[in-house]
Amino acid sequence: MNIDDIQAFLAVVSNQSLTKAAEILHLSQSSVSHRLKNLEQELDLVLIERGKGLKTISLTPAGEDFIPVAEKWIQLLLETQSLKARTRLSLAIGAVDSVNTHVLPNIYQQIIQQHPAMRLHIYTQNSTDLYTLIEQRTIDIAFVLHERIIKNIELSPFFAEPMVVVRLALPEHLGAPNIDPDQLNPRDELYHEWFPAYQIWHNKWWDPFQSSHIQVSNGPMVLPLLRTPKQWAIVPLSIAQSTAAANTYTIQRLSDPPPDRICYKLTHKFAKSRTKEAITIFDAFAAEIFKEVDYLTKYT
Repeated sequence: MNIDDIQAFLAVVSNQSLTKAAEILHLSQSSVSHRLKNLEQELDLVLIERGKGLKTISLTPAGEDFIPVAEKWIQLLLETQSLKARTRLSLAIGAVDSVNTHVLPNIYQQIIQQHPAMRLHIYTQNSTDLYTLIEQRTIDIAFVLHERIIKNIELSPFFAEPMVVVRLALPEHLGAPNIDPDQLNPRDELYHEWFPAYQIWHNKWWDPFQSSHIQVSNGPMVLPLLRTPKQWAIVPLSIAQSTAAANTYTIQRLSDPPPDRICYKLTHKFAKSRTKEAITIFDAFAAEIFKEVDYLTKYT
């Protein structure tokens, strides 16, 4: 049976009118009548009484009996389509904001171009929430900045990158590609606590009890706040690279740099086979993209 014919029948039944059914289905009345005739011929049954001047339709006994059959048929078709959709490759990815915005988009683009049938679901959350989402199987793969040991979660380093100073692209900054930490005034810092080892390094150079003038809870937010010549911020190089391209900011390397920022990959230990297949595709594209990014330390 043809789904269009059955949908036409059910639309006529629910609206008690060929005209209203045609409006809902965005068809002409003659097209709806044609579909009904096709269905009746296939079933070898008369489903609807036909008579001139009738404003509403009248079902035959066979038509009344066919209603639950038609509804079941539609439901089974929807369930079959849903089953087909579930067998398609899909990948739910979660990452912290800075990684999702400045590192992963090129990988996403490659998947979209070369595996257009794969469905991507992309989430941006903090590291703590991402561990929970992996554990609950809400997402399939996550990228976090904090290392935790959890029973059903596989954790491995994904990449590492240096931390650098970002400032406005002014002549006095452009002429100084390297800088000592003691040349930076903490009162002019736009500060974000990137990860625990970074905080330890930061405390070595600047008094932790003398808080920075501006502190942000979301690391990438430091960049829009850089507005004066004296202001500075320390950010991962992936963020600095994406902003320096606009010639608004410049990058300075630290003579005594903090530890590299490490991004960890999380997956569930008991992932489904289709999920593992999708993750393998993701990993292959990540490996290719990382070959082109010389400032990232890759992990196998």
